[in-house]
Amino acid sequence: MTRARSAIALAVLLALTGGRGRALTQEASRVFPSGVEQVVVDVVVADKRGEPVTGLTRADFTILDEGRPQEILTFEQVGRPSTGPPAAEGDEPAPRPRVATNLEPPAERGRLFVVVFDDVHMSPGNAQAAKAAIASFVDRGAQAGDRVLLVATGGAAWWSARLPAGRADLLEALKRLDGRRILDNARERLTDYEAVQIALFRDAGVAARVQSRFERYGGSSLQAMRTSQEQQSSQPQGFIDPYIEQRASEAYLSLRGRMGVTFGVLERCFESLERSRERKAVLLVSEGFAHDTSLEARKRAVEAARRANAALYFIDTRGLTTLTSLYSAEFGEPFAEEDLMAAVADVSREGDGAEQLASDTGGFSVRDTNDFAAGAVRIGRESRSHYLLGYDPGTIPADGRFRKIEVRLRRKGLVVRARRGYYARGGTESASPERRNDPDLQRALDAPGAVPDIPLRLTAFVQEEAGLDRARVVLAAEADIARLPPTDTPAGPRTTLDTLVVAAHREDAEFTRDDQQAELERRPAPAGTPVWYTFTRALDLKAGAHQVKLIVRDVASRKLGSVMLEVEVPPMGELRVSTPILASALQATRDGGLVPQLRVRRDFPTGGALYCSFEVFAAAKGPDGLPRVVAGHALRRPGGATLGSTAPNPIRPTSIGALSRVIQLPLSGRAVGDYELVLTVTDEIAGRTREVVEPFSIVDASGS
Repeated sequence: MTRARSAIALAVLLALTGGRGRALTQEASRVFPSGVEQVVVDVVVADKRGEPVTGLTRADFTILDEGRPQEILTFEQVGRPSTGPPAAEGDEPAPRPRVATNLEPPAERGRLFVVVFDDVHMSPGNAQAAKAAIASFVDRGAQAGDRVLLVATGGAAWWSARLPAGRADLLEALKRLDGRRILDNARERLTDYEAVQIALFRDAGVAARVQSRFERYGGSSLQAMRTSQEQQSSQPQGFIDPYIEQRASEAYLSLRGRMGVTFGVLERCFESLERSRERKAVLLVSEGFAHDTSLEARKRAVEAARRANAALYFIDTRGLTTLTSLYSAEFGEPFAEEDLMAAVADVSREGDGAEQLASDTGGFSVRDTNDFAAGAVRIGRESRSHYLLGYDPGTIPADGRFRKIEVRLRRKGLVVRARRGYYARGGTESASPERRNDPDLQRALDAPGAVPDIPLRLTAFVQEEAGLDRARVVLAAEADIARLPPTDTPAGPRTTLDTLVVAAHREDAEFTRDDQQAELERRPAPAGTPVWYTFTRALDLKAGAHQVKLIVRDVASRKLGSVMLEVEVPPMGELRVSTPILASALQATRDGGLVPQLRVRRDFPTGGALYCSFEVFAAAKGPDGLPRVVAGHALRRPGGATLGSTAPNPIRPTSIGALSRVIQLPLSGRAVGDYELVLTVTDEIAGRTREVVEPFSIVDASGS
């Protein structure tokens, strides 16, 4: 098990083969295969008010690939009702579920949105506007049932939430984000646009304008500029001063590094959405970046968007700010108006690359406005309905060239938005520099929601302190392996599972990880009957809110499942009660005692018994060095009257002051349905009380 702060977004997920799981071979970067793969285009049609248009047919559309009309082979309209409330107006947030499962019916799922907080392309001054834009989208653009994943390109956030229940947690994770890009001194600063034009395209006109600005307003470079000017009289036309060329090269290298990080995160975000058929989109909240089509990372991001049929929307957090303050008199002599306007014009082009990326993938940009809420509502409204159009382009040259797609509509007065094309085979063949050795697990880890191919259940038990403000958290999981093919071995049929657990802390994005492999003995079972395998994993987690994602993969079939659970770890210094263990049977301990069996499910058969065990921590001690704690319990219906209770009575401490209790409740005579076990624990020395409510169900014994 390891802990680490990620250096870039989701960086803890980049080294999956570094643990104890078996190593896997590297997957080549996928590109469009000639004459084999159908091209599927995600098309949004809206009216002049921006409302999605439904009810169109295949005959209403025309698709052109490199200018040639294509036969539409597959056609589907995908949409969801527009009557759902905004996320901020939904029901009150529900309590964190005790048991998470990936068996959620498809009808219960909403849309998927990945919000990328591009802090590596954002100055601290614009971070507040970026957070306001995201909050506007969560509150007004998203609807109840949508799932939103928040990631930061600099690695400071990874949090997934189903709205409206997860809204508060999502906004809490958003609060601590900030911009990481520190701009150079304005007097000697090159914009990203200038750096690209000079270093990549050797634009002598832009170089001359930069040199003139440096000469007039520069600081330490002023003397170098004057010397260079004296030497330039003998230089040929189009000459770029070596100092300007050097500065542009340095700025361009920095820009390429930042863009590589952002494109890498975007590529993984799109890859994580491939399996889903819901409407899905990536929102890039950023100051943007210059347009540079030479980057392979950009091509991979565009191709990942194509495979996922997901659009990118760019929200430019500069808004209407002209950045003239960066060139104000506090840095030296005020700029002349013509110089100031030229510099500001170049700064405004720093977002052209992000705007073009949004357009290429079928999205749009929210720029030159401070009304981010209106843009957020428009993104959410547009995502309610779309069309999937598929065609076979036939044999295409393996030249790595970008092939243009155009979608036309026979009806007039409507807006059509679709991605502009795809990259042919060649040119994007190489894997990205940060390509993981295990892309399947990577996509499952990055995904906003669960993967259902292997049914899973997951619950957590917060137990004793395990270090400074950390607790030992035992994760209990069940995997249904009935539909997985067994492997014949000399010892009999077996199933081997790779298991990976990653926990992300909400407040500071610290990741904790555990990966293991398990070999299971397959026992005979009737066809169609679930075969649940139970296993546990232990993590040491710091106080605060965590999201835990479990991924299980069958080694033989390569099928995998994932499930996500939210876990709250209370502060260690306060009176607290461990997560109670509820069970229908007891098991022996090493010292001869009896404790409830650890289990995931919380339903118990009629006619049996319910056992519950818990421990009490951080109780005050008296003059004798021992605590004085009393505990009682009650049984009730959710929100109803108490069905039975026991008065608080002392928990006898061990010789070292440990406090634990096992209680038994007979279930005979209880009706089938939902119940709550309420534990009340009081520290008599400190005068503090804690109440713990544990939900469970009583089920018919014949169906348990």
